[in-house]
Amino acid sequence: MKLAILLILFTSVGLSKQVNALQVGDLAPNFSLSSMHNENLVKLSDFAGKVVYLDFWASWCGPCRTSFPILSKLYQNYHAQGFEIVSINLDEKPKLAEAFLQQYPVSFEHLSGFGSEVDKTYGVNAMPTGIFIDAKGKVRLIHRGFKPNHKPFIEAVLQKLISEV
Repeated sequence: MKLAILLILFTSVGLSKQVNALQVGDLAPNFSLSSMHNENLVKLSDFAGKVVYLDFWASWCGPCRTSFPILSKLYQNYHAQGFEIVSINLDEKPKLAEAFLQQYPVSFEHLSGFGSEVDKTYGVNAMPTGIFIDAKGKVRLIHRGFKPNHKPFIEAVLQKLISEV
């Protein structure tokens, strides 16, 4: 009997987490984080009306080293069409993130997310995690991990979202 009650309890907790998890089709929750460039506060709502790719990353993440040059190229090619990349670093030590950015320089916005709840809000459980948000503020894709062969898929999604603007 106790085992059955525990099983029901754990199943209910698991389901409640799934129900509350961010899903494709949800409105992207707004947040406010410090820029790593100048410590100004940046809000997701600052990018309203644009296609946004939130990129959650950390300096220790191997696939992040692969993704940054590819994301940089996509940003250069599509920024003029209303595409923004907002990278959210989750390193505990800012110096590690700064060293990573020196090695992998890119021109899109970098925010400091460590100590905030933004990673929990967006259900980040793998590095990197990319979230595509359309111009209306809806989550359209949650992409976990990164390999070079993911680029064509990500670019196709990006082109579709830009065509909807």
